[in-house]
Amino acid sequence: MHTISNVLPVYNSQSSLSHCIESILKQKNFHELIIINDGSDDYSQRIIDFHKKGKYGNQIVVVMNEKRKGGAHSRNVGNSLATGDIIAVCDCDFYYRNRNEVINEFFEKEDKDIFYSGLHYRPFNTTLEQYKMDAFEWDFKSKCPISHPTVAYKRNVAKNIHYQEKTIDSDLYEFFLLDAHAAGYTFGACNEALMLKVEGGSKRNAKEAKKFKKEMYKQYGVEI
Repeated sequence: MHTISNVLPVYNSQSSLSHCIESILKQKNFHELIIINDGSDDYSQRIIDFHKKGKYGNQIVVVMNEKRKGGAHSRNVGNSLATGDIIAVCDCDFYYRNRNEVINEFFEKEDKDIFYSGLHYRPFNTTLEQYKMDAFEWDFKSKCPISHPTVAYKRNVAKNIHYQEKTIDSDLYEFFLLDAHAAGYTFGACNEALMLKVEGGSKRNAKEAKKFKKEMYKQYGVEI
């Protein structure tokens, strides 16, 4: 049985944070949750404090950035504190109860380093429409089709590969994965949907992030 560290950066996510945390704490083989509050100025910290005082408080690690430093910095900090064999990437979405169990089974059976899965998603401004996104295979020569909050990887991957802290508007996860592939780490997928992602409600500057990523892709020889 693998131990899994769930790493969750938070920035002004009060509307979905409690639901997210509860869904992680209810995982069948819950080990630890590392929360990095990246300079939030809403009620996120109060929500985090409430859960820290609860039943699983000893298994929740909380880091507070006084000023916003970005998702990449937060993920690097969280990964450095992880004690589990596997690090499960989390965003402030809803995770199905069997996610950790499926991740564990994958790494028990497959000789791979990085896992990703399918997911359900819906627009942030409705609760009625929901869609399935498959776990698409990536050729590493085109735009990344992997949804980052479905990803999990062995802890040794995070020891050798780091998120690039070049902007606060994105964690630049595509380039973490490209760097991992270039280093020889192997990928495997499960097409089962293991989470519900709410699209379009991000507090980051999506326009600036898209522009920055486009230039980054060029540096990797990928045109998008």
